[in-house]
Amino acid sequence: MTRIKRDSIAYLVVIGFSIFMLAWGVPNQTPAYPGYGASSALVPNVAVGIMLFMACLSLAIILIAHYLKKPLPVAESEFPEDLKDGGGFTQIGRVNMQYLATVMVPSILFVIAIEYIGYIFASFAFLMFLQYLIGSRRWLQSILLAVILTTVLYIIMRYGFGVPVPGPQLFE
Repeated sequence: MTRIKRDSIAYLVVIGFSIFMLAWGVPNQTPAYPGYGASSALVPNVAVGIMLFMACLSLAIILIAHYLKKPLPVAESEFPEDLKDGGGFTQIGRVNMQYLATVMVPSILFVIAIEYIGYIFASFAFLMFLQYLIGSRRWLQSILLAVILTTVLYIIMRYGFGVPVPGPQLFE
C-alpha cells in the first residue's frame, strides 16, 4: 500500500469518526442546555468540526493532486520514493497510523472515563498519559502541568462559559 492510499484511508477514518461524534457522541454525552451561558456541546462541536474540516481539506488536497497527476521535482517532494509509482506530490503532515491510534484510543477512553470518574480525574489522567506519551519523564513538572491545565479548563468551562462540566461533579 502506498503512502497516498494509507493517508487517504486515515483521513477517511478521521472524517468518519468526526461525523460519528457530531451525530451521536457529542449530543448523547453532553448534558442538556440549562438555559443560561453557552451550551455544553459548544466546545466539543467546535473541536470536532475543526478536526472534520482539516481532515476533509487534507483528503481534498490528496485527491486533487492525485487526479491532476502533477509531478513535482524530486527536490520538492517530501517522499522521493513516491515519485516512481504515484506521480508524486508533497504531503505535509502525513498520517502515521500507529501515532493516530496512540492518540485516538486514549481520547476515546477519556470521553468514556469522564462519564464514570468525572472531568477532573479523567482530565488529569489523560494529560499525564499524553505527557508520558510524548516523552516527558519529569514527574513533578507533568503533575503540575496536568493540575494547572485541568484547573484552568474547569474554571473556564464552569465559570467563564457558565456550562456544567460532564460527568460526576467533584465540587457541586
